[in-house]
Amino acid sequence: MAWSLLIQNGLVIDGSGAPAVRADVAVEGGRVAAVDAGLRGPAERTIDATGHYVTPGFIDIHSHSDLFYLACPAAESKVRQGCTTEVVGMCSFSPAPVHPARKETVRAWAGGIGARLEVEWETFGQYLDVLRAARPSINVVHMVGHGALRLAALGPDDRAVTPDDLRAMQRLLAEALDAGAFGYSTGLVYPPSVYASTDELIGLTRSMATRGGLYFSHVRGEAATLEEAIAEAIQIGEVGGVAVQIAHVKAAGPENWGKLDRVLRLIDTARARGLDVTGDVYPYNAGSTKMDNLLPPWMHDGGVSKLLARLADRPTRRRVVEECLIDGERWRTPMGSIGFDQIFVATCSRPELEGLTLAHLARAAGGTPAEAMLSLVAEERAGVSMVVFSQSEENVAKVLAHPAVMIGSDSLGLSAGPGPHPGKPHPRMYGTFPRVLGVYVREKKLFAWETAVHKMTGMPAAKLRLRDRGLVRPGYAADLAVFDPARVKDTATYADPHRHPTGIPWVLVNGAVVVDQGRMNAAGGGQVLTPA
Repeated sequence: MAWSLLIQNGLVIDGSGAPAVRADVAVEGGRVAAVDAGLRGPAERTIDATGHYVTPGFIDIHSHSDLFYLACPAAESKVRQGCTTEVVGMCSFSPAPVHPARKETVRAWAGGIGARLEVEWETFGQYLDVLRAARPSINVVHMVGHGALRLAALGPDDRAVTPDDLRAMQRLLAEALDAGAFGYSTGLVYPPSVYASTDELIGLTRSMATRGGLYFSHVRGEAATLEEAIAEAIQIGEVGGVAVQIAHVKAAGPENWGKLDRVLRLIDTARARGLDVTGDVYPYNAGSTKMDNLLPPWMHDGGVSKLLARLADRPTRRRVVEECLIDGERWRTPMGSIGFDQIFVATCSRPELEGLTLAHLARAAGGTPAEAMLSLVAEERAGVSMVVFSQSEENVAKVLAHPAVMIGSDSLGLSAGPGPHPGKPHPRMYGTFPRVLGVYVREKKLFAWETAVHKMTGMPAAKLRLRDRGLVRPGYAADLAVFDPARVKDTATYADPHRHPTGIPWVLVNGAVVVDQGRMNAAGGGQVLTPA
């Protein structure tokens, strides 16, 4: 039989968690045609994978690339990691649905982390059509954001939903599910999701339960209220009758690191009751988000314009400082209490500030770090992102090793081409998946290669109910990664993040060779996937 591609002499890790086997993989028509030892041509092309593992393409279970696909459909910084599918629409934000009178609100939100959305759509279906026309090089699984639902139904204000508001949000959620959304996500420390009650969220989950919708949640606090927040996410899924994914499981702030074991037990106990509760984690002890998220929720009531007006008011600024400043050295947030030397500027309009900590900015300006932060957010009109060190390395490894946890980059950008590229984004944008393989498997021996690959492939595919992805099996989509276990390595750093990994010479998306001997072929062969 003639095949379009034959990968020979590699060790196949099929994504199920089973031991690696020596086998060849034949590809035809964008699908895996055969997996067996000693396969021979003819084939249009043969890849010699001697000394390499052949695995399913990695599935990033938690990403924010939907903010960047339209400007960067190649998604090179993600595909070069071996990723072939991303789950987006996370942490309550998605580019749709959009109320026609609030397009500027959505543009302003996206602009806070460096995205430029023209917002030429209103419904979720219209947005997905625009995304398909952009022809991304990676497959996309899309959630609808709770924040987008709330903005479209009632705007950015801090108020409880009325029965009519809830019905409007349920109607928008149903329209998104009809169009291809896999469920909805929350970011319960971010406006406007932070204003939602548990009952509001249960009302939405119940409305999608019979359709198999998934509930993905950045929980209501990762610090002092961590345990209550995890319990709330489990409650929402249990009462609402849906599966739950807890985003970037962590304990933030040194005073909260000891809570992690109890949090993992909460997940284990829920699973023992038969609930489908899982989580994800990125392999770093620092996170990244918009800098204005350091401010308390009441500052955001009414949207960005009102936030900026409050920042311009000196008494309001004093109130914020009195509420959040601890001993003059740390800042109280839902991410824990954070030292100003642990927060650095990632992206803003002034490149000379990128990579500098708030403590450094304060010293340069001769003021306090709190004032430096408030002034920067105001000057940048909330369009500044940051990297924040708030976790312990020991806890990161503990979460990575948990059997109910998979891998999600939580990355906030995409890049393509040789650069140079702006800003100093979190290195997870380039290095999440090779870091798991190179550091936590090869160097630290936290788990086996097969376990790591399962957490990146078969496990997320099962969570998403993707029937033909996540495994190297005949009939499955030919989303494949070929990597060298001796050389796979993340090279991106906090100081120099725009660096691609090494040791992943070939990546296939739907049978097309998108990374070929380390060279990028932006084939545009990704698909916007729909629920089974």
